[in-house]
Amino acid sequence: MKSYVLFFLAAAFFLQSCGNAAQKQQKGGEQSASQAVVAAPVQETALSGTYTSTDNPFYQSLTFKGKTTVVIKDAIFGIEYPTSYERDENYIRIETDKSDLLLELTDPNTLVGEGFAKGTFIKTEK
Repeated sequence: MKSYVLFFLAAAFFLQSCGNAAQKQQKGGEQSASQAVVAAPVQETALSGTYTSTDNPFYQSLTFKGKTTVVIKDAIFGIEYPTSYERDENYIRIETDKSDLLLELTDPNTLVGEGFAKGTFIKTEK
């Protein structure tokens, strides 16, 4: 019974996140060029180490290994699973079985997630 409740809560959160992302995309097209904020790119170095979050209900930590491998630790069951990621300047796109996670590298020690990955991930291990 508990697993069904967790599943439905996760599904509801996912659907809400998708709706918010669609609304943000629609509003993003209405901004003028003068309103756009351009962040300076963080130095293009390979990500490494562990980034943890205390405010994301689904992902406890992200451990980057090598050039394209990341190990995600589930916050609900504590299960770790490896996957791959791509870096596009300040954005990190992590592949998962359901959808991709998008995080912005705001500085070398901080990742800010959007959607399902919403929250702040701080580098705790090198």
